[in-house]
Amino acid sequence: MKGELPPVRPFELDPRAGRFETVEETPELPAELAPPPVPPARPFWRRPGLLLVGSIIGLVLLQAIDYVTGLIETTPLLGWPFAVLLAVVVVTALGTLWKEVFDLRRVRRAERLRLTGQRLAGSELHGEAVGYLDDLDQQLGERHKAEIRAASERGLDDSEVLSLYERQVLAPRDKRAYRLVLEASRDIGLLTALSPLGLMDGLLVLWRATLMIRGIARAYGLALGSAAAFNLLRRCIRNAAIAGLADVVSHAAVEHVGASLAALLSARAGQGAGNALLAGRLGLEAIRLTRPLPFIAEPPPRLSHVRAAIFEPGGKIDPVQTRPERGE
Repeated sequence: MKGELPPVRPFELDPRAGRFETVEETPELPAELAPPPVPPARPFWRRPGLLLVGSIIGLVLLQAIDYVTGLIETTPLLGWPFAVLLAVVVVTALGTLWKEVFDLRRVRRAERLRLTGQRLAGSELHGEAVGYLDDLDQQLGERHKAEIRAASERGLDDSEVLSLYERQVLAPRDKRAYRLVLEASRDIGLLTALSPLGLMDGLLVLWRATLMIRGIARAYGLALGSAAAFNLLRRCIRNAAIAGLADVVSHAAVEHVGASLAALLSARAGQGAGNALLAGRLGLEAIRLTRPLPFIAEPPPRLSHVRAAIFEPGGKIDPVQTRPERGE
C-alpha cells in the first residue's frame, strides 16, 4: 500500500563501539586550605628604589657618552679607545641585566609551579598530576620514570602519584640540599669563631649563605643569578624571622649553656654556634621555598636535626638518618 513504511529489520548493537566519558568537576578547596596566590610583580615605575638607581645609571651613562664624544673631537687617539671601552661596558651591563631579569622570571614560574604542587598534594582527583610532572621535569632537567605514568593509569590519585615522584626523583635532591645546609652551617660557625673582626664576620656569613642558597636552588633545577639569589635570601631571612626565630634562639641558648663547653669558655665560639644555627634555619627555609613539592611521603628536615648533626659527637650528616619519625 502506498505511503506505508517498510518493516524494521532486526539489528544488534555493538557494545565495543560505545564510548562513555565522565567529566569530574574539580572541587574548590576551602579558603583556609587553599595555597596563597603568588603576588603579582609590581611594575618598575611603582618601585622608587629601582627608579632612583635607574635614574643615576642613566645620568652617569649620558655623562660618559658626552665626555667620550668631546674626547673624540679633541683627541681622537684617546677618544676612540674610550668609546670602544664604553661600548663593551654597556653591552656587558645590558647582558648581565637581561640575565638577572630572566632569572627572576624563572623564579616566579617556579613559585607558581610550587603552589600548583601544593594544591595537588592534597588532591584526590585523577589525571592532573601527569601534566604537572611534565612541567616539573622541564625545571629539574629530568624525565620521570615510566612507572609513575603507569601508576596514574592504574587509578592512583594525584596525591599518590606525587608521593611516588617524591620518593623516586626528589629524594636524591633532598639529600644533596640537606648536605649543603649542614656544610654551610659548619663553615659559617667556624668562620665566625675564627674571624677577628666583626665586619668581616658579616661579610663572610653573607657570602657563605648566598653560596648555600644558590646551591640549594641549583639542586632543585634553578640556576640563580646574583639578584635572584639575594631576593631569595631576603625572603628566607624574613620567613625565618617570622616562623622560627624563637626556635633558633632556644637552640642557640641550649648550645650556649649546656651542650657545648666551648660556648661556655669563649664568646666567639658561642657566637659561631648561634650563627651556625641561624644559617641552618635559612637553609631549611631555602629548601622549603625552592622545593617544587611540599614534603608528602617524607617528613621535612628540622633545625633540631641540623643542631644534632653539627654539635653532637658523631652527628650524622645523612638527612635520611637525621629526619624525625612520622609520629614526632
